Amino acid sequence: MTPSIVNRANHAFRQGDYRTAKQLYHQAAGHYGRRLFEVNLTLCERRLGSPAAARTVESQPSKEGTDANAVSLQLSETQKLLEQYYTRCQELEHQLMDR
Repeated sequence: MTPSIVNRANHAFRQGDYRTAKQLYHQAAGHYGRRLFEVNLTLCERRLGSPAAARTVESQPSKEGTDANAVSLQLSETQKLLEQYYTRCQELEHQLMDR
């Protein structure tokens, strides 16, 4: 079975290939909704050194949980949930095809 686009994006990000990860997260955002991948895309842009991303993050008011560790934790949790939803969707799709 081919890895999902989200799995491939996550793998690319972990490997430090932020340009590929950003492209894959854009594709996933088009498929699943941009809101789910805003943090992922921002992190990719920050790692690529995008001045726009740095300004966006710096211009946001400081809130509890917005430090890098909290963002990484949120990203990890979001990734796990998205993978669970995707897997469940695939299971349901296969059940429908079996009928």
